[in-house]
Amino acid sequence: MEDELTKEELAFLASQGLGAADVFDARYYSQATWFRLIKEAGKTVALGSPCRKGRHRLRSRKGHCVQCDTKVLAFAGRYDLKQYLYIAGSLRARLIKIGVCRDLGQRIRQICAERHGDARDWEVIYAVKIERAGEIEERVLARLGRYAIDSQYWKNGFLQQSTELRRCSISLALKAMSAEIEGKDYDTATDWRDKSAYEFD
Repeated sequence: MEDELTKEELAFLASQGLGAADVFDARYYSQATWFRLIKEAGKTVALGSPCRKGRHRLRSRKGHCVQCDTKVLAFAGRYDLKQYLYIAGSLRARLIKIGVCRDLGQRIRQICAERHGDARDWEVIYAVKIERAGEIEERVLARLGRYAIDSQYWKNGFLQQSTELRRCSISLALKAMSAEIEGKDYDTATDWRDKSAYEFD
């Protein structure tokens, strides 16, 4: 899919925390067909016909231009989907990361390769699969806002600002997440028995 996207489109996706793997090629389907297929494929953005205003090709699941109005991405992808909501930790950086993904194995390899927090030893310590994972992620991050740090990483050749890193203990992160998922339906995917190494000061 990356070969089908322009440099500008890849840069836009990276600015939104997305990549070529999040794009469904809708150019050869009717609108009704790709509306169904993009959901089945679990993709966030469609590559379609150019919009009238800016001649952009990237569209939301409902056909709106995401480059003209980035707010539609919040409702087209990360907010609404049932995904993994996870807590990862790095012993080297002594940092906690809150995030959302569709594939835990792929995501941990990605954040290690991109050196989030300048570390390559990230591990997913706790994860649940839950509806509206992106919306809940934002609320968990807000609860831990006082522990946020400034950090950057490289994604698809572009320098990005990280917003998901927290300098706190695993206990604090778990407390914040538990407060947000309490009473909701979810499946526990990962839960380390011994988390003591990640009780950072």
